[in-house]
Amino acid sequence: MPPGARPPMGPGGPGTPPRGNPAEQVTQRVAKPAGPSEQKTDMLTPLNGRGRAAAEPELLTHREFEDEGYEDPDSLYDEPYETDEEARRRRRKKIWKRVRRTSYVFLALMIIGPIVAFFVMYQLVDVPDPKALANTLPKTVTVNWGNGQQMTTIAPPDGKRTLVEYKDIPEHVLNAVYAAEDATFRTNSGFDLTGIMRAVWNNLTGGQGGGSTITQQYVKKATENEEKTLTRKATELVKAYKMSNTMSKEDIITAYLNTIYFGRGANGIVAAAKAYYGKDLKDITKQEAATLAGVIQGPSREVKEPDYPEKRWNYVMDKMIENHWATPQDKAAGFPQPIESDSASSKMTPDQSLIWQAALRELQSNGIERETITKGGYTVNLTVDPTAQQMAQDAINTTMQGQPENLRQALVAVDPNTGRIIAYYGYNKARGQLDYAGQAWQNPGSSYKPFDLVALLHQGKGLYEVYDGRSNRKFGGATINNSEGSNKCGDQCTVAEAMKQSVNTVFADIAFNTVGTRAVAKAAIEAGIPNNVGAKQIPLEGQNGNPPNVNIAIGGDVYQARPVDMAGAYATFAANGTKHKAHLVQSVIDPASGKTVWEDGSTNLGMAFNKSDPENNAQIARNVTESLLPIPESSKIPCDGGRECAGKTGTHGCADTAKTNKSDNCAAWMVGYTPQISTAVWVGSDDNSALWSTVKGQRKIVFGSGLPGLIWQKFMNAWLKGKPKMDFPPLVPIGKSKEDYDRQNAASSSAENPQGNSQSQNSNTQGNSQSQPPSSETTTTTKKGGGGPTISLPGGPGGPGGPGNPTGTGRGGDNNPNDFQGG
Repeated sequence: MPPGARPPMGPGGPGTPPRGNPAEQVTQRVAKPAGPSEQKTDMLTPLNGRGRAAAEPELLTHREFEDEGYEDPDSLYDEPYETDEEARRRRRKKIWKRVRRTSYVFLALMIIGPIVAFFVMYQLVDVPDPKALANTLPKTVTVNWGNGQQMTTIAPPDGKRTLVEYKDIPEHVLNAVYAAEDATFRTNSGFDLTGIMRAVWNNLTGGQGGGSTITQQYVKKATENEEKTLTRKATELVKAYKMSNTMSKEDIITAYLNTIYFGRGANGIVAAAKAYYGKDLKDITKQEAATLAGVIQGPSREVKEPDYPEKRWNYVMDKMIENHWATPQDKAAGFPQPIESDSASSKMTPDQSLIWQAALRELQSNGIERETITKGGYTVNLTVDPTAQQMAQDAINTTMQGQPENLRQALVAVDPNTGRIIAYYGYNKARGQLDYAGQAWQNPGSSYKPFDLVALLHQGKGLYEVYDGRSNRKFGGATINNSEGSNKCGDQCTVAEAMKQSVNTVFADIAFNTVGTRAVAKAAIEAGIPNNVGAKQIPLEGQNGNPPNVNIAIGGDVYQARPVDMAGAYATFAANGTKHKAHLVQSVIDPASGKTVWEDGSTNLGMAFNKSDPENNAQIARNVTESLLPIPESSKIPCDGGRECAGKTGTHGCADTAKTNKSDNCAAWMVGYTPQISTAVWVGSDDNSALWSTVKGQRKIVFGSGLPGLIWQKFMNAWLKGKPKMDFPPLVPIGKSKEDYDRQNAASSSAENPQGNSQSQNSNTQGNSQSQPPSSETTTTTKKGGGGPTISLPGGPGGPGGPGNPTGTGRGGDNNPNDFQGG
């Protein structure tokens, strides 16, 4: 073979690569002959299968090894080849090694993590402060009548509550609670580890219950977090532990017994003693204490399980004996039967409940929320006199007996000198809690006419101004009629006579042509009519294209009021112009400190009609009173004994509908006063249906002098009976006096060419000479019209009492001779 040439490749030849697995090759030491200039060197030379030296292998880095056992190519010559099974076994070993290490770490975290978390949470959580909590807990509110007698107590939604101090808790009561709930309370750290594990297990398995200590139970109630979660339980545990380290056991048990619910509407141990045994806590016996402690676990179970308190009593007594807090003889005395359960948190009649709700609304408007009252356990002193309240109810019940079922009624009586409401009756059985005295807005009809007169008096004009009192007169785009089209007052009708006869056209003329409807609105607000309905403000007329609305003169269309508003506004006249806000609450007291939280001194709003001129202010009120003095007598509802009573009837007609027509009435009023009292009475319906009364079997239309007038008369006479007669101050007329009018009228009659005046006078005389009393007035509104800036007063159609009647026929006060005059 030529020098430098490779040996031929072939089986068995010198250049043949080694056969078989390299791992099976054997290496041996061979001697390489030394050349002339070389020293002898030992070398490792691979041999082929025949023991001969094999050819030099290729670079192993370029070989592809299919077996994963070759981690290092150089090991081919040192280690035997790894099988597939061995490789899998080695991989499994590595995996399990990693799992073991992870498990060790996880186990360490399970042990160390909660400990770390516990101490971190310990630094972060706040412990409930019993005193601060006591200020947030609802407490029992006491409500008193205006004469100081208790009307009722109002318990919080979850029951009555009265707080107690540790020194006032008998030792045997404490022991009974420990026996029932946490026997180791005095010594434990605020939590029971066994109980916690039981709770965890129950949570994981879907069960209920656990081993909460008294401290944990208090934390749960104090934080108001009763979620059935491990997170809540963990937080509760930390707080309980911290509480045990930062508070005395005495403070904890006192807070606990002031917080927990015992059933029967009783929160706290003091209320529970009253609820179960009618006793003060200091008088509770050892056996009775066991009953109270026993029901803590299931405070409401007595309702379905009457024998539950006795079952728990046996358990608690056994635990007390076990802990040497009681003797077998104590248990042998027998179970002390609790008194009859009274689950009602408050005992109020329906009308009393309405008064309380109205009082709450009033307090809220003065910045005192219900939550503040209940958390403080305040005493609320009302203004309502229980005797007057009963008189109001009696007057309504006797008058309305046997009347149609669709009729609703309300009465509000106000002390003019203070604004205090002494009677407030708005309850109607058919509608339950709907308050017709303070929430039902209705058209007041002609009982609004005194406000027209106030506006006229502001201009220096008074009762003996003369207007055309004939029916069917137009004002802007509206046509105004008198009741039954009456022209009895003629075209020379004085304001005084128009008020007595309730002539619509005269007061429409005053409002539309003399003073402007805006001035009438201002006068009503001055007297005490609010200028908004809730949050719904009525816009000023003249703004946004709103035209003057002559219906304000006779209390129709969108002009509405409530009985409480009308009684308060007329009280301003009775008080000679001094305005008080009609109100139901005279004071709110914090019994814990004795501090007065609110009192009604702020309800005196001063002079109503002229704040800069007391004399003129009083004159305006007294002139209004003068115009109203004849009306109770002419309406056949006078006050007994010749007592001076002023008042105004009011009737509002119905719209033409499928159920009503313009000859029907949908609301009727009587509002009147003496110097001692102002009373408003309303009769209406929920749906603006026609008002009919039954008199001796006959069906008659209801007018203001009818059912409302009779209710008003009965109440006024009952309340005023035995009280001194008080007269109004002397009259100082504004504008023309009666003497001025008489002289002017006489001069006009004797003047040359008196035919026109004579005819007018004859017409008036003819109307007044009729045998029947003055008729009621009617206002028919065909459409709105006209222009000029005026203001629209409260209301708008609708309200809690019904949809209102903004477009129908309006009747003001009336003296209709055909109206109901029976008992």
